[in-house]
This record gives sequence, structure tokens and C-alpha cells, in this order.
Amino acid sequence: MSAAIRLPGYQPWAAAGWRGWQASGVALDVEAWLAVAASGAGRRSRHARTLRHEGGGAVYVKTWPAPGARRARRAFAMGRALAGAGFLAPVALLAAWRGREGLLVTADAGGEGLADAVTALARPDAGARRARRALCRRLGAEVARLHEAGFVHGDLVPPNVRVRGLRFCFLDNDRTRRLPLAVGARRNLVQLGRFVAAGVTLTDRARVLAAYAAGRGLSRRARRRLGWWVVRKVTARRCTIDGIPPEVAAHAGFRRLMQPGGPFDPALGAAPPPEQPA
Repeated sequence: MSAAIRLPGYQPWAAAGWRGWQASGVALDVEAWLAVAASGAGRRSRHARTLRHEGGGAVYVKTWPAPGARRARRAFAMGRALAGAGFLAPVALLAAWRGREGLLVTADAGGEGLADAVTALARPDAGARRARRALCRRLGAEVARLHEAGFVHGDLVPPNVRVRGLRFCFLDNDRTRRLPLAVGARRNLVQLGRFVAAGVTLTDRARVLAAYAAGRGLSRRARRRLGWWVVRKVTARRCTIDGIPPEVAAHAGFRRLMQPGGPFDPALGAAPPPEQPA
């Protein structure tokens, strides 16, 4: 689906030292959002703080401390660019900056998280298996379409992808870029693939990559090279982030390293102690 998505219009806005843009033609509870932003509450990440607010309709209020104003601007611009290119992204209701601080309020994107959607299909019946395989293929094809359009997501991890029917919605676009030939796009495959999720098999991962490679028009040889590259990079990221000694990961093999419920599943606690090669 490549048709542009209808967006609200925007008009200049300023209050409490903030200035930026607000959606026009829709009901806004700006005073409540500014109170949420000033409260200091919410989920903290490395660069920002996000809080879900339910008053008058669910929204997400995201604030960036200085120098985060540029991140708010980019998230606003990239969300509109993605939607204009036919992709799903959260609809911005308010985007503003105060000095070097940033603020973005978006409507709830709806749907369910990618990991939850896959886990819900981790049943042994044939219908669930078919649905999970189809989901994996659609995901690979949609990421390929994203890259073909020149977009490179800043942090394409499962929590930043929501499943809405047969579509995918891309969240947290403050580091998303639109670059000639989608330079550096392959890193999105590593970000997406380094997580261990219940119900995700090695074959499911292969289906995502196969659909992606087909969408990018890669030759069989290029597909094979891409697959090995992703395996190496995902393994390296798992070792770095989860504290797994590289020699242990090499001895265990990629299948065991990424096995849900296996000895390297972060959900089960710390990585296992080093193993001695047989």
C-alpha cells in the first residue's frame, strides 16, 4: 500500500515558553499535556521521557531535555514524511520546543506490539503457524519497502513496531532519517533481530530476511551474504548487550543463542557461565 495517509493540518502554537505546531481541526487538551510534561513523571529512556495520558483520548506525551529540541523536530517531520509516503506512524497532535528542550504529543497508534503479536501466535495449531509465518513475511516486506523509500529507522526494535491489522506502525522516529539509497539501512535488521521472543523460531527469522531480500530485489548470492552478515552482527550485539562471552556464543551456535526459553534467553536472567568446548 503506497497511497499517502491523510494527516491533520497544523498551525503555529505558543504557550508557557513553548512554541511550535499544533494539529488543527481536532480537539486538543494542551493544558493537560503541558502539565504532564512539567510533572517529571513517565518512562525514562536514554534521551527522553514518555508518559501515556488518558484524558480526552489516549495520547503519548514525550519530552526531551536540552538539547532535545532537534529530536522533537525530527520526530514531527519524519512522522509526517512516513505517512506521506504511505507508511503508518503515530499522528502528531502537538510538536514544540522551548529553548533546547523538545515536546511531542502523539495520538495512541493502536494495534499491539510486535513481540506480543508474535507471542500470541506461538500456538501449535496449524492456523496460528500460518498466521505467524504470514506476519513474518509481511514484516520483512514492509521493512524492505521502508528502505526502498529511503527511510532508515533510528531504532527499529520490536517495541517500536506495532501491528495494526495487516499493517505495521513505526514508533519513535526522532532518529529516523531519509537518506539517498537508504545508507546504513542494514542496521535495522540487526536492531529488529537481536531480541529473543517467545514463539520466534530460527525459520521465522529466515522468513523475515527472505521477504526483505525479495523486496529489495537481491540476488541469491546477495541474500546469502546478507543472512550471514545479520547473524554475525546479531551475535555481536547479543554478546555486548547481554554480557555473553564471544567464545561461548560461538560454541553454542546461533540457533541456541536465539532460542526462546533457552540458556541465553535474557528473560530467564543472566547469561550462563562460560562453557568449555567439547
